[in-house]
Parts: sequence; C-alpha cells; structure tokens
Amino acid sequence: MIGIIGATSYLGQHLVDQLDGYALSGRFEWSQDEWKKLAKRHPHIKNIVILSRACRKEEPRRDVDTMTSEVRGLSNIVSAFSDRRIIYTSTKAIWKREQYSPGKVSREDIGLMIDTASRGHLRNKIINIPTNKDGGRVYADEFNGEKPIDIYGATKICGELLIRNCCKDYTIFRIWDIA
Repeated sequence: MIGIIGATSYLGQHLVDQLDGYALSGRFEWSQDEWKKLAKRHPHIKNIVILSRACRKEEPRRDVDTMTSEVRGLSNIVSAFSDRRIIYTSTKAIWKREQYSPGKVSREDIGLMIDTASRGHLRNKIINIPTNKDGGRVYADEFNGEKPIDIYGATKICGELLIRNCCKDYTIFRIWDIA
C-alpha cells in the first residue's frame, strides 16, 4: 500500500487513482507526535510518497519561514515513518539551468516511476525525470556544484539531504515540468 502526503495536489490526486494510493492527511506544522500517531494508525502502508511543499497563497509564497516549516515537518515525517520506504519528490529548481530542458513529463509516467520505486526498485537513488531529448536519463551527478535558483530550490536541497542521511530506504525523484 502507498500512502500519499500531498494527495490534494495536481499530481497527488492523479496518483491516488493511478496507484490506488491512500491519502494521508497531515500538515508540515504538525508535531512529531501527531505524525507518529498517523503512522501508528496505518501500519499497512509500507511506502510513503511525499509530494507536499510549504508555501503561502499570498506573496511572498516562499521564504525562510516556509523553508523552516517544510524542513522541520519533513524531519517529523521521516522520524514517524522511519520503518517505511520514503519516496520524495524534489524539483529541477535545485539548479539554475535555463538553457537546459528535457521537456515535460506526464503524471502517468511519474506514477509509473513511483510504482517502480514502491516495489523495491531504485532503492537509495536520486532519479531525474523525464528523459533527455536523446532518450537518456538525466542523473544527479551531471549537475554537481550548481547553486539552487531560489529559496524553493534550497528548501528541496535540504529535504534531499535529510532524506539521504536519515532514511534507510528511499528514492528521490527530481521532477521537471509536469504536463
């Protein structure tokens, strides 16, 4: 079973249907105890997909406060679900690559990749999707050393570092534009 945090998002709504996923209602602002109670109520869920991000509806949508909230919340989620596979969605926004765009990826293709990860494949890997125009995957090491383009990108880098260093079983997907 796949639990989806962020199931009300554009991608999340689709993944709940495509993967027969379970929408896990929770907020980054929740305490670690609240997240642990949620995890305890759902022991049958073995894969946790994290699609959520912290932002406001009004400007500025993202700043240091939303970054702090998201990273703290992610830490609480990872702690609460420490015995589960974590599938974290990151973003292309961690790099300033204006001249490079491999194109858009469909929600269906993202769902297939998440399904593959939930079945135990792509363990402890970072995967960029979609594919290059020439059909090859874009891997994380192609972009080492570049700076994030904004606070959102920096927040996602913090999230990736937290996942990579605190989870025994994870997959991180850096998603370009969704069609």
